Formats: sequence, structure tokens, C-alpha cells
Amino acid sequence: MTKTAAVAKASMLIIVTALLAGCNIANHGSFVSQTYQDKSVTEELVRLGPVLGHSCQVQFLYVLPVGDSVSSPKAIAAAKSVIAGTKILTDVTIDDGLTFGIGYSEQCINVEGIAYGVAQTE
Repeated sequence: MTKTAAVAKASMLIIVTALLAGCNIANHGSFVSQTYQDKSVTEELVRLGPVLGHSCQVQFLYVLPVGDSVSSPKAIAAAKSVIAGTKILTDVTIDDGLTFGIGYSEQCINVEGIAYGVAQTE
């Protein structure tokens, strides 16, 4: 094998490895910003039901991020917005996942919990 061929092969191996490695730019943290009843909330909080929230980002060619980065606070806010009147979440589970497709990957942070708040009257 010539020196040029060896350099080309090594360069190709480095490029392919970099493309497959991707960048994980998540802002992940397993926390909830409010898990108690604030003293300024004078209404009795009632159980509103289970909620799910997601924060996802696609990476084109496994390394080029498209859109905002994923974050736990965004996923928590999405879960709290599912049911109108939600004040707090309890029994919270925060998980993340990474899926691969042909030419792209998608990273998501998923929040699951029970919403408590003020029941909305119609």
C-alpha cells in the first residue's frame, strides 16, 4: 500500500468515525422546578391527571443540529401545559432517548408525571 493510499484510508476512517459519533448537546437534568404547593396559592390543588412532555432535536447527518437543543426545563414546561390550570407536577420521571435513522438522529428528553392544579370550569 502506498503512503498516499494509507493516508486516504486513515482520513476516511477518521471522517466516518466523526460522523457516527455525533454531538450530544442536551441540557439534561433530572429535576423539577416546583414540587411543592406555593404558600401564595390559596386554592386547594386537585389531581388533574397524568401528563407527558417532550423536548426533541434532530441532528442531520448525525452531527448537524436542527432547531433548539433539548432540555429538561422545556420538557417539564411541555408537560405542565398539557392540562390547563396545572400548577405543579408530582411523581415525575425524566428519561432521555436517542434514535437513529438513515442520515439523521433524534434526541429527546421525556417527562412523565401527575399534574396537580386548579380545576378549570367551563
